[in-house]
Parts: sequence; structure tokens; C-alpha cells
Amino acid sequence: MGPRLRGDDKIVGGDDKIVGGDDKIVGGDDKKKNRVSEMESSKTQAKITCAILCISFSTLCLADTLIIEPDAGQTPLLNAIHHAESSIDVAMYGFTDKTFMKALAAESASGKKIRILLQRMPYKASHENDSAIHFFEKTPISLKWPDDTFRYFHQKTFLFDRSRAFVMTFNLTHSSFFTERNFALEITDPALVNEIQNVFDADRAHHAVSVRQSRLIWSPDNSRIKLSKIIQNAKTHILVETESLSDDNIIGLLAKAAEKHISVDVLLSSQPREGIIHYLTKAGVVIHQSHHYIIHAKIMIIDNAQAVIGSINLTKPSLDDNRELSVITTDKKVIDALAETFQKDWVTSS
Repeated sequence: MGPRLRGDDKIVGGDDKIVGGDDKIVGGDDKKKNRVSEMESSKTQAKITCAILCISFSTLCLADTLIIEPDAGQTPLLNAIHHAESSIDVAMYGFTDKTFMKALAAESASGKKIRILLQRMPYKASHENDSAIHFFEKTPISLKWPDDTFRYFHQKTFLFDRSRAFVMTFNLTHSSFFTERNFALEITDPALVNEIQNVFDADRAHHAVSVRQSRLIWSPDNSRIKLSKIIQNAKTHILVETESLSDDNIIGLLAKAAEKHISVDVLLSSQPREGIIHYLTKAGVVIHQSHHYIIHAKIMIIDNAQAVIGSINLTKPSLDDNRELSVITTDKKVIDALAETFQKDWVTSS
């Protein structure tokens, strides 16, 4: 499938025409040769122009797109489901929202290939996904479970037509779109999408798979190493908006950053253990508790230059035992929007 253009992207030169299509070659051999030479030159120029346009279109299409919840609601994801051309793959931890069940079933009935990889029994909610399981078992949708390699399958990702992916912090539950702060990042970079697709296929088949894309952070493969390096390389500030913070090594790195006079702000839904609070605040970390939204997000913004978005919590099981996926973005518009949302949540917390 060719590159997609956003609504505000324009094709320059749409009114230009190839001149000479109706001209006739008349006269002697010299005129014919000159005309042929002109036509060949026009063809060469057209090929060059086409190549330049294709490169430009590809660059435009690789931009990351941010979805902010609950502000955006269900519409962006439902639209993506509806407009998929041939296939939808879903990697999900919690699935209780009937709107999305029906949307996927409708697309399956229209002939699209739908595959779901679902955590059968979520932590402390072993029957949470039962209604989704019973619903999909009555449809042609292919529903499978991860193997026991992972403690929990906590990844939250959509893949559309093997050409774009939504890497998300949220489950498909009602609260995700109404009472929780969440984010999703749509990516179209072929290298990233291909790796996410390969991992999805391998996890469905219960096969081992290697990962190598620098922008993708996978648990349990490389998340601890990558997130640790990101924190250690911070220069001016670190903003963390996350559901859970309990991993000793990550806590230690945040404290060390604050001790080096790097600004470290952490926004949570509930306060961590008293010992963690004391240790971090003593080092200079500022911790706020949200009073507006339940913080289900798992994001980190570093120096306003890069951000991490995805399913990974800053806990030992999430880093070392679960299947998780987060993505690194350096897209300025995305980072600015994340930072603006963080600040809005920060001022309504304490």
C-alpha cells in the first residue's frame, strides 16, 4: 500500500500539465529527432519529480501521531478499526468494552482478517476478560493466548494492514476513555511496524523472537537496560507520569538524577510506599498525586527532546517478567503535547 497523506498535506503542482501530449511530429527527420529528444527529456524530468515527491510523501507519513485520553474518546481507535483495509491484529491485556468487541466483529463479518492475542486471566481480575472471550469465540475472529514464558501479557497494541501500529498505555475498557489519563502513539515507520508485527506473530505461535529496533522498548527483552540509559543520559529534567513506581533500580536512578540537580517530577495516581517517598524526596524528586484523573499512563519525557510511551510500568514484574511494549519518540509536536498534558495534570495534583 502506498504512503498515506494527512488532510493538511498537499500535492504541490496539481495544476501542472504535461505539455505536448496532443502535439504532432511534422516535417523532416531533424524536426522528428528534436521532438523525440524533447519527449525523452520530459520523461526523465517527470521520473525525477516523481521520485522527489515519493520521498517527500514517505517522510511525511513517518511522523508519529499522538492520541490523548480521555480527551479524544473512542473515536480515533474506532475510526482506525473501521478504515482498516484487510487485517487487524490486537495485543491486549484487559478487554471489557463491548463497543470495541462489536466493532471488531463487524469488520470481521465484512471480510477483514482479525486476530487477537489476549491475556486470559489478568492480575487480581481473573474473570475480567471472560465476556470478551465468550463473545469472540462465537465469531470468525482468531483468539489466542500467550504462553507461560511471560508472567503476564501486558502489551496494548493494534496493528492495521501490517503497515501501521498504535502503541498504547490503555486497555480496551470503559474507564480508559472516560476516567483515566492515557496515551497512544500511532507509528507508520516500516521498520518499527515490521518488528512489532514479527513479535506479535511469534508470540501467537509461542516462538522465540529477537528484537533490534532502537526506538522500541520490549519487556522482558531490553526494557530495563534501555530505560535505565534514558534516565542516566538526562541533562536537565525528567517528567514521569505513570501508574506504578516500585522498582528499586529505577527509583535509585531517579534519585541520582535529582542529586545531580536534574529536575525530576513524578505524577502518580496513588502514593508509593512511605520509604520510597522519603528516599526520593530527600534526593530532590518532587512527587505529586493526581486528584483529577486516574493515572494509567506510562510515559517519560526527557529534556523535552525525547519521550517514552507504552505499556511498561516502572515495576520489577513489568520490566523483567511481562510482555510489554513502549516506543521512543523524538517528534517535537508529540513531545510538546505530552509536556502540555503533563503540566495540566500536574497543576491539578498535589
